[in-house]
Amino acid sequence: MGIESIIPISQYEHVEQQNLIRILSEKPTIRNPLTSIVQNLLLRARFNTQRHYEIYAIDCTEDMDEAFWREQWEEHPQFTAELIRERGHKLYSDRIETHKVKIT
Repeated sequence: MGIESIIPISQYEHVEQQNLIRILSEKPTIRNPLTSIVQNLLLRARFNTQRHYEIYAIDCTEDMDEAFWREQWEEHPQFTAELIRERGHKLYSDRIETHKVKIT
């Protein structure tokens, strides 16, 4: 129920471009911290069967910071969840869709 974490990723967006320049300059590359963050979230979601996780990436403007999203979740939880599901990029979800019917 609700939001567990909000991770701004804009600070990691240019790591891959910097690595390309490092490769061309024959310098050692650095690991993008975002890779570890996403892998840890996905691992937790897959193996914590007591909860139903949904992990989304959302393209936001600068004024849509963590405080903005926490406020949205507090004031409009269902609308915010539906908005993120509709406009976000789903990385993982084990959400059970209630409107689907399985006939066997």
